[in-house]
Amino acid sequence: MQINDEGIIIKKKKYRESSLLITFFSLNHGINSGLVKGVLKKDFGTYEIGNKVFIKCTFRLDNQLWNCRFELIKNNSIILFDDKNRLNALLTICSILELSFPKNNPYKKIYKETMKLIENLFSKDWLETYVKWELFLLSELGYGLDLEKCAVSGIKNNLIYISPNSGKAVSDKEGEIYKEKLLDLPEFLINHNVSATKESLKQAIKLTGFFINKFLKKNNKKLPFYTKNILI
Repeated sequence: MQINDEGIIIKKKKYRESSLLITFFSLNHGINSGLVKGVLKKDFGTYEIGNKVFIKCTFRLDNQLWNCRFELIKNNSIILFDDKNRLNALLTICSILELSFPKNNPYKKIYKETMKLIENLFSKDWLETYVKWELFLLSELGYGLDLEKCAVSGIKNNLIYISPNSGKAVSDKEGEIYKEKLLDLPEFLINHNVSATKESLKQAIKLTGFFINKFLKKNNKKLPFYTKNILI
């Protein structure tokens, strides 16, 4: 069987002398891994994590390791190489995808939103887009946050906290006595007329990161160290 698809490289591992085991997230086939044989030193740049590639793979059985070839479409890793924050974001995106979803299932909606995010990493408001992508991903994982109303009183105003247990919003009044145990809810996430600030973006990254790690811990997984280095 043969597949032709587009995707991004989300993990790589050296395999024997001159081969690489590449894990990729593709439009029509989701997450899969394939072996690339006889990789020349001059071609190593093609296989950097985060690069967009055209994928050609062949295999006989579903449980057989795929033999793959990759053609570079866009070298995102080299473009972002001199920007530590954006590069860390790109690596984090790839790690979250690789750790969160099973193989051999198409996730076209997630793929398209991820491609939009990666393209947006080159823009000024990339960090706000990144945070909203993590919120979207949590929803797709079944861990969506409820930001519509207070979990205690049901009111829709003055929502400034999130319960780390339920993922539901809490108002200032109801959360006051528990605020040391609650997470901050940045206003820009619930009010589109409010612009994100440096401080609110830090709060947002802490918020989404908490729930992504909570999801991964249930599956005995954790994000690598560079996820802590998405700074502003």
